[in-house]
Amino acid sequence: MKAAGYIVRVDELGRIVIPVRLRRSLDFDKGACLEMFTQDESLVIRKYSSCCAFCQSDENLTEHLGKHICKACLDAITKG
Repeated sequence: MKAAGYIVRVDELGRIVIPVRLRRSLDFDKGACLEMFTQDESLVIRKYSSCCAFCQSDENLTEHLGKHICKACLDAITKG
């Protein structure tokens, strides 16, 4: 694992902030679906691939060109 040089604190509600440079470099947009798990003694956070690329919904998904898209977004795109 590569060290990124960031130190963050857990706040009183148990939250952490992912620095903007990391979010941008990992393409974590506002509302992105992320999955979290432990590996050995580390916390791993990565993009969750089973949500709509446009609205981040996890319902009625179809895969197109390696991306997931929900029925509502697909309908909106096809209508123009």
